Amino acid sequence: MTSLVNQLYSAVYTRNKTVLFGFLLGLFSLASPLAYGYQQTDSDRSAKQDILATVNGTIITRDQVARDLKRTLGERKLSASERKKAMEVTTQKLVDQHVALDFLSQRGLAANPSEVDFQIENLKSELQTIDLSFTEFLKETYQTSDELKFQTKWQISWERYLTNKLTDEFLESYFERSKRRFNGTEIKVAHMLVKLSGNAPPLQEQAIKKRLLEIRNQILSKSVSWQEAVKNHSEAPTRFSGGSLGWITLKGPMPPSFTNTAFELLENEISYPVRTKFGFHLIKCEAVRDSSLGWKDVRVELEKNASRELLQAIVKQHKSSKTN
Repeated sequence: MTSLVNQLYSAVYTRNKTVLFGFLLGLFSLASPLAYGYQQTDSDRSAKQDILATVNGTIITRDQVARDLKRTLGERKLSASERKKAMEVTTQKLVDQHVALDFLSQRGLAANPSEVDFQIENLKSELQTIDLSFTEFLKETYQTSDELKFQTKWQISWERYLTNKLTDEFLESYFERSKRRFNGTEIKVAHMLVKLSGNAPPLQEQAIKKRLLEIRNQILSKSVSWQEAVKNHSEAPTRFSGGSLGWITLKGPMPPSFTNTAFELLENEISYPVRTKFGFHLIKCEAVRDSSLGWKDVRVELEKNASRELLQAIVKQHKSSKTN
């Protein structure tokens, strides 16, 4: 029964952009809890330890976050550390939704009470077809009536904003500004690696970055060739082949911090030092192999990424005076 109810809930409340909103809700659940600089309430200092955050006078409680997490994870078991992290992430998701909804309300884009009531009445009608009461539905989906109203208002409002924002013109422009992220472009890269453990002291990190910057300057001034510098200084197995890693895409196989930097480089350009779990790298873009895909070919991915970035931008811009 729970599976059926969850499917029904998704269908009723994410019409027209079901796939996109499914992605967004999943994405919000994975976002970093401190992604926008928000600091959560210290429960040890709080007079009411069940209050995890306050947004524009609206409190977010531990019980509310726990219920939201239950809807996301179901019966999945978590370790103590995993649960702590999941609670932080879910708290941040709810904070972001409240902040963004306040932003939309100020611009006349938020759903009004009659729109929310209409959607909930539709849900109640659907529930009757499977002989499930509204109270049972709330219990099955781990939420209160007020929480359902808020999530309904959020989804209607955010869809309205995206419908207005994600026009063909916007998506095409967004694609043109960052083609390499979406059109399957490949780049041929080489690197120089100086190994460093993840718990190395800051002074050691600074020394290695300074050393790599000096080597980079030597290469750019043509005091030494790239191949020679790599052979003399790199600690990677590729040191004898000019540091070549071959062709990579934005999706791998290198770590994101490496790949994201590499895809910003022009052909034959050398990056500043980049940190990964292996240590510090200098990255060289040796060649670019463009894709023939256009923006319409990757529209779904464009919508997903643009939606995420729009939410991040709204929260960053609007949150400072709305959260405690």
